[in-house]
Amino acid sequence: MRAPIHIFTWGLALSALIGHAQHTPLTSQYLFNGLVINPAYAGSRDALTANLTYRHQWVGFEGAPVTQMVSVHSPLGRKKLGLGLLVYNDRIGVSNASGVFSNYAYRIRFRNGKLAFGVGAGFTMFRSTWTTVALQQSSDQAFAADTRSAFRPNFSTGAFYHTKNWFAGVSAPFLILHRYDTTADGWRLSESRGDLQPMLTAGYVFQLARDIKLKPSTLIRYRNSSGLQADLSSNLILKEKFWVGASYRTGDAFIASLEVLPTPQWRVGYAYDLGLSQLAAHHLGSHEVMLQYEFGYRIRVKDPRYF
Repeated sequence: MRAPIHIFTWGLALSALIGHAQHTPLTSQYLFNGLVINPAYAGSRDALTANLTYRHQWVGFEGAPVTQMVSVHSPLGRKKLGLGLLVYNDRIGVSNASGVFSNYAYRIRFRNGKLAFGVGAGFTMFRSTWTTVALQQSSDQAFAADTRSAFRPNFSTGAFYHTKNWFAGVSAPFLILHRYDTTADGWRLSESRGDLQPMLTAGYVFQLARDIKLKPSTLIRYRNSSGLQADLSSNLILKEKFWVGASYRTGDAFIASLEVLPTPQWRVGYAYDLGLSQLAAHHLGSHEVMLQYEFGYRIRVKDPRYF
């Protein structure tokens, strides 16, 4: 006998998945896993960099999103080229999406910094076990069969510019749109161009004292389903080893974060999201942990990177 599943959970999942179903897995520490939002980020840290991120959103809420991501990227040749790989698994309710995306960037020196243009290509395998949902009307055809391994290719593009003190980027994570049609045979291409989810990121590092820096940053994105959303963030950097951060995601959450650099190559991070939406009364917030290592061609004691 199937375990009953809270109908509100699946109402939430359906509202997100029946429409334009691709979405960028949400993370609060996106600046150090930049391939998630911009393929031009590949190779930007001038070292072979590996990042592992685990996020459990809306703890205590049945069917809440759980995301695991691994990214690896590095400059190639004479550092004009950057190559990256992003692998992720994103589960929400009865639906599970696993994606593999390769990222390529061409990097040039421009004025006092570096300008990169990037493209990405990959695919997502999507599966939904609709038949596990407990229904009041068992004849509902939308839940009559599972979606098994739907294959969805996609492409991305972006640009990224950075100096030692500031950065700016623009990207479009999805160039091919897919829509799930319950009256047809599953996934099909959509003719709509209203949900490409364009993103803009920017940030600056201010020197407040000898061992204290302040780094405000923002991420602005647009989705057809939810409109304009912005992350307004600020990090206090202490002695290059401790990052204490606070963020506000419009209409969604307050975020507190702490990152520790035990060595110039290791970075360990934790973020907690305090929900502000109508769902906040039904969960205990969101937790995210991150581990990053730079194999590094050199250790940047005198030239640390802040993004």
